[in-house]
Amino acid sequence: MKALAPGLAKAVEHWKLHDPVMARLAHEVPRFPDISRRHSGFDSLVTSLIHQQVSIAAAASILRKFRSACGGRITPERVLALSDQEIRAAGISRQKVEYIRDLARKTATREIDFRLFPSMTDEAIIEELTKVRGIGVWTAKMFLLFHLARPDVVSPEDLGIRIAVSNAYKVPASRVVSFIVKQSGRWSPYGSLASLTLWASKGAPGSKN
Repeated sequence: MKALAPGLAKAVEHWKLHDPVMARLAHEVPRFPDISRRHSGFDSLVTSLIHQQVSIAAAASILRKFRSACGGRITPERVLALSDQEIRAAGISRQKVEYIRDLARKTATREIDFRLFPSMTDEAIIEELTKVRGIGVWTAKMFLLFHLARPDVVSPEDLGIRIAVSNAYKVPASRVVSFIVKQSGRWSPYGSLASLTLWASKGAPGSKN
């Protein structure tokens, strides 16, 4: 998280004034998730699609096989050169084959142009990405945060964030989404660091803290 970590001290000072609960959570978190960029934007989105509705271990295995089928690099051209049978042999469901192919076609034709993203707003990128089958607002926001390292991304759609907020702020599940939407204004302009803080907090599902 090289792009975000330097702003943590400033974020905590901001939260002390606007949201002491978030400031406390940030002090309690020993380590944030790694969000360093390792692959292309296309590869990152394919990875997100593969991770949908499967365990982390299963997704890692599928992704490893699929990357091998693509000759080590997942690109639109290599995906489109594979048959459905070759893609499914990696363990990818028929529905996800359609999603990945749709992303590959839209990327190859520049309907989705990753080169333009650095100059686009978060909202415009979400609008572009959700044109692809299988990519919803949550997946688009994860791309903004983990691939583009945008600084102010909060996703009420994320179950882990909802659970962490419910636990930290004592908000019932029935009201947690509206609470996050309102409270994210207090976290801004450090929403991404707030998201990372919540995921790594004691109240997050699967937390080892």
